[in-house]
Amino acid sequence: MAKSIRAKAKMANRKKKREQGNYHAADAARVARLSAKLLGKQKEEGDDEEMVDEEAKQPEEDAEMVEPPKKISTSAPRDSRREQWRESKGMAARPKSTGQNRQGMAKGRRNAGKPKRRR
Repeated sequence: MAKSIRAKAKMANRKKKREQGNYHAADAARVARLSAKLLGKQKEEGDDEEMVDEEAKQPEEDAEMVEPPKKISTSAPRDSRREQWRESKGMAARPKSTGQNRQGMAKGRRNAGKPKRRR
């Protein structure tokens, strides 16, 4: 079967290409080229070169101090409104599973393998 564009493996590989591969090098070169072009325009328009130099130094310092944003996980379930309500009533957010499967083990959250609709 074909993998969808949202498949984890596809997304992970695209992320690696963006951050490490040829795409990253091309993107960095493009950004450097555009920033040099913009700095050249600022020098032509500016009255004092000293002011332009000071303005040019500030973004570099800010870039060093700015940390990359913290990654937000989108793969795990997050607190739903139902869980918030249960916690406000003093209950557990997710009730413990008490059932067993055919082998006598604790049953899973989803009934995997069993079709929900008639085919």
